[in-house]
Amino acid sequence: MSAYSILRTAIEQKKAVSFTLHDKPQVGSPHALGKGDGVEKVLMYRGVDAHEKRVPAQGQWDCLAVSELSDVKLLADEPFHQGHPDAAQRAGIREVDIEL
Repeated sequence: MSAYSILRTAIEQKKAVSFTLHDKPQVGSPHALGKGDGVEKVLMYRGVDAHEKRVPAQGQWDCLAVSELSDVKLLADEPFHQGHPDAAQRAGIREVDIEL
């Protein structure tokens, strides 16, 4: 399965993913997938979300080129970040394929 297909499945099932970006293992919750500037991109909350009231989320929103991600895998036990990106973060994807 391609990285794009795995990210699409993750969005459909609201599942977090693990991946490698610039040789660093990471975890994230993808929220939108499509194209921006002619490149396949994913809007993702990168980092872990503890989902506890007193623990702030420890991550950030990013719009990443899918081609920069490797070893993308669905995570069954990692919580999915339910937050919402603002318009500036969302602007990186102009042709939306799927989004929450």
